[in-house]
Amino acid sequence: MSKWPSNRLLLLLAILLLTSCQTLHGEQAPKVSITMDELRALAEKGGSLSWNDFKAYPYEDEGSGLYIRKYDVEGGNQLIISGKSLDKKPDHIYVVNKDGEKIDLLKENSKDLNF
Repeated sequence: MSKWPSNRLLLLLAILLLTSCQTLHGEQAPKVSITMDELRALAEKGGSLSWNDFKAYPYEDEGSGLYIRKYDVEGGNQLIISGKSLDKKPDHIYVVNKDGEKIDLLKENSKDLNF
């Protein structure tokens, strides 16, 4: 039996792995956390914030019956967005600092983001 077909398969797998592991830079690179400057800019939108405003950031899905997404914010802070539908505006958007203090971005001034 020839080893040629299995060698071609290994070569194909190696090429696929190498091309899928390319380093992304700039806007293509996935963001790890939201910076405080980005958060302040987003907070200025206040009540007009939507789920789409946060689509560039990775999140942890914590919802069960509701949509609840948890985002990491620099400095150990977190952003929690919740709502009944992704087609409607979120019901709550909170920034929670390390001490558990919450700021509601839909209701409070972005100048309050001085964690």
